[in-house]
Amino acid sequence: MDQELAAETSETTASTAPATPGDALRALPAEAAGRGTRFVSAQAMQARLFSVYDAATAAEDALALVQDQLTLTLNRSYYEAEEIEQMAQQLDTLLILDTVERTEGELVSDE
Repeated sequence: MDQELAAETSETTASTAPATPGDALRALPAEAAGRGTRFVSAQAMQARLFSVYDAATAAEDALALVQDQLTLTLNRSYYEAEEIEQMAQQLDTLLILDTVERTEGELVSDE
């Protein structure tokens, strides 16, 4: 019985997990709207930024973006959806570019 519950939980987690670190940030405005507000608290933003921190370490620029934003959360009280979307796009772009550069470099060195 416990194995069935564990399998069901892992399936649910896998289906709801964000596809990219930027998607993790993009979910914040929808969560805020579900609570009846359009603003995302700086504390919620900080927690979500920490959740994407490991993925951001894959690229130096992405890590710098997350670290800078974490610092900014200390002096802010809320974020709006447009700001979060812009940040999510930057994060995804930085991580995608790093992946493409590494893949091309690996292909060249394999020849």
